[in-house]
Amino acid sequence: MVSQMNIGRSKIDRILLSIFCITILLGPKLIHDNLWRVKTSDVRLGSYSEDNSTVVKIISDGEFRNQSAKKLSEAVQIKTDVYDKSPPMSTNNTYWEDKFRPFHEYLKSTFPIVWDDFEIEFINKWGLVLTWKGSQEELKPILLTAHQDVVPIQDASLDEWTYPPYSGYYDGEYLWGRGSADCKNLLIGLLESAEELLNNGFVPKRTIVYGFGFDEEIGGSRGAFFINDFLLKRYGENSFYAIIDEGGQGLTEENGVLLALPGTREKGSLDLLIELYGPGGHSSMPPDKTLIGIVAELIESLENDPFEGIFSPENPTFHEYQCIAIHSPTLNKNIKEAILRASKDKFANKEAIRFLSNKSSLSRYLITTSQAIDIITGGEKANALPEHVEFVINNRIAVESSVNYTINSTLQHIQSVASRFNLGIELDGIVIKNKTKNGYFHVHKKSYLEPAPITPSNDKTWSLLAGSIRHVYEDIAFADPSSAYHDRIVIVAPGIATGNTDTQHYWKLTDHIFRYRPGAGQTVETHAHGVNEKISMDSHLQLVAFYYEYLQLINENAHD
Repeated sequence: MVSQMNIGRSKIDRILLSIFCITILLGPKLIHDNLWRVKTSDVRLGSYSEDNSTVVKIISDGEFRNQSAKKLSEAVQIKTDVYDKSPPMSTNNTYWEDKFRPFHEYLKSTFPIVWDDFEIEFINKWGLVLTWKGSQEELKPILLTAHQDVVPIQDASLDEWTYPPYSGYYDGEYLWGRGSADCKNLLIGLLESAEELLNNGFVPKRTIVYGFGFDEEIGGSRGAFFINDFLLKRYGENSFYAIIDEGGQGLTEENGVLLALPGTREKGSLDLLIELYGPGGHSSMPPDKTLIGIVAELIESLENDPFEGIFSPENPTFHEYQCIAIHSPTLNKNIKEAILRASKDKFANKEAIRFLSNKSSLSRYLITTSQAIDIITGGEKANALPEHVEFVINNRIAVESSVNYTINSTLQHIQSVASRFNLGIELDGIVIKNKTKNGYFHVHKKSYLEPAPITPSNDKTWSLLAGSIRHVYEDIAFADPSSAYHDRIVIVAPGIATGNTDTQHYWKLTDHIFRYRPGAGQTVETHAHGVNEKISMDSHLQLVAFYYEYLQLINENAHD
């Protein structure tokens, strides 16, 4: 059991120390500016800092834990999967209603105090905006987001699940099922923290807005897109104090350093559909390479020439690994020096890139544009040469790169193959090389997004977030001497989201967009999107505790 203690002083210390890692990297002037920007006298704490019984209950109480598991389990049991080829709402609203009406009814019945006290608005039918009105209208509101939808289950994988994917099975440690980690746990956790705040009489000074889209997994064009439009019309551009959505790494250990990594940037994305058309014919008289063979050669060419890593201060990963280099007790001395000199020494930079590229797939793709061949189709009959073959490349674009650069890189490979087989090339109807009797490639940008703008990590908004993260982990979640992380320091550093979230639609609302789901463990450990998706209940309860504390902290420091 975590002991109750006076945590007001340590909370201020966490907030002040949370800026240390970034400021030490960026020079004496910034150290001075930021240390005095967040002076102890500037950080005001309410009565909750003297009595942490509620957060202790959230983290440690068995009854609360079981009630929380029940709420999340029942949410997982409601099937809200969406597909890339989901029908338009205008022609088949029943498809959407069958998924999301039951979920809305569940939320209303499970969180009645929230539905009674908040303004509940339905955006584009199934999007949800919940508004907790603040007492000081001059303060910018905060937007907390999650999504209601989940990725589908492949029928062929059903036998591989330890527990049925929509069972919401709780084994006492983990809660299993689709959406348990991505991201019904965040949505339910936000509402649980709001429920606890309401039950304890909390009155916000700053308006708190919750935005829950319903098609994040397929781009958010029906959900977050319309929520953004709604909020822009109501509040205007740059009208929000901050946005916090899913993403980042809640808590991870790298080279002996315990890290929390709120995402302050997001990689771009590109889905390219590449089609090859040809004359076809009878399979008894095939060419040396059928269209499928030509496409296979193109794919091999692409996969044999991956994008190179880029390690620069434009990428939050640069600052993350400089933090690691400063604090790590285990990192090789030469690697430390290479990382710390990477901004001014090209040879050190190459060595840092080599280290990150070989360390793990995660570290590699934090600094590299990825490419994945995810879909391929072609041919209709065993004795007929294919007349059409297509495949889709998904790229997640490094923050220093761009959509155009990525397209041009792929086109170089297409041009090489097209020259060898005397084929034409079109890019979205623009002729690059004329069609021939052998056929032609057609390249189509299905969807694309430039890398996100960077969120500041040297101001008070960042410091309050980072300090609150440290406080919840160090002073509450890991206060028990039996905890594996007891007495460990958590370094909070800017991170990067390798995937894309609903925040891609919210760029105009604020410069402060944080992609961070609190809770110990990395996304890869939860099997999000995969077989046996699960969430540790410890992690889930840390999320609830964080929002319970953080919303009070920004309330007591509510001046823009």
